Amino acid sequence: MRTLGRFGLAVAAALVLAAPARAAQVCGWLHEYIDKDEIHSFDLYLEADGDADIYYMIKGQGVTSQGSRAHSPGSGTYVLHRGRTEKVWGFGTGVDPGAQIDIIAEIHEYPADVFSEKEPPLLGVFTFRRKVPDDETTIPRTLAARQCVTAPPPRPPRPPAETRLARSPPCRWRRGSAHGWRPA
Repeated sequence: MRTLGRFGLAVAAALVLAAPARAAQVCGWLHEYIDKDEIHSFDLYLEADGDADIYYMIKGQGVTSQGSRAHSPGSGTYVLHRGRTEKVWGFGTGVDPGAQIDIIAEIHEYPADVFSEKEPPLLGVFTFRRKVPDDETTIPRTLAARQCVTAPPPRPPRPPAETRLARSPPCRWRRGSAHGWRPA
């Protein structure tokens, strides 16, 4: 009876480990606030209901007012873990009354090659826009509304570096004199 119990536990563990990865719901929102130095700040937060590898791009016009524009576009890869909220981007600037806020966060699939100039497939767009009224005294929670997209399951892990290096061709360089390395 004990053997059957252990066997059943082993089979259950194997099934859990062999379960296929599933797509994750990735949600994002913008936290808008005035920091201690009176700078109007924007922080992009992302959260997923499962593990997700994503690539994000910050676009839009940023903060525009009469005769000025401030923005901090950027991009990067990020690994999100189930239920963990992550701040992935932040930006701060002075904001005049009447300014327009236009910040767009694009969520893309994780790129096959992070050095490629080509954008990976787009999964969804989070748009954060509002006009700052002339008489604003407190920041509304308009940009804090959660927006969500579905991300594909994470890619399988790559083999360890020593495995990849073992298959590399032999080095054709050798240590030279005062000039360092040179072809063999």
